Amino acid sequence: MGTASYAAPAQAATAAYACRYGAVTASDLAGTVTPTAHRAGLALHARLRVRNTENAKLTRATYVFAIGNLMKNRGPAPLVQWRIGTGHWHKATLHWNSRTNGSLPLWNSATLSLGTIPARGSVVTELSVTFPKKSIKATNYDFLDFHSAACGTSRLGWYVGNGFEYEPWTGTEGQPV
Repeated sequence: MGTASYAAPAQAATAAYACRYGAVTASDLAGTVTPTAHRAGLALHARLRVRNTENAKLTRATYVFAIGNLMKNRGPAPLVQWRIGTGHWHKATLHWNSRTNGSLPLWNSATLSLGTIPARGSVVTELSVTFPKKSIKATNYDFLDFHSAACGTSRLGWYVGNGFEYEPWTGTEGQPV
């Protein structure tokens, strides 16, 4: 009589990605430091580690960067640039959204690419924010909203950054300087 053999099913090449809120997290590599400019034209930087908490790689990862002050005073758009790791800098296109997340008005970027984040791995993205003359003297809060084209419209994570301060030595808080 022949011997029966059991063949295990082939492992999937990649596990399915769980498109859920919390699948992507972020942290600022500078801790809780808030970059501050005391004059217009000075580039402020934040380096963020973006983590994939899932056991499958995340392809086509993206985020939207948003920045604004609680004064709800628009001022001119800051120059925002971003890069992955030590790669090339890219200029982010910003548009004004007067009702972001309810009622807080913010400058929102177009979608910015993170590429592929390995399973249980991370990538570092760096942001550069430069306030032009006539910017509003204030702390500008920043937010990152994580997505992936592979997950449709599912929000994979939300990060509230340390902010970017535009605090010239002169001028009135909440007013253009």
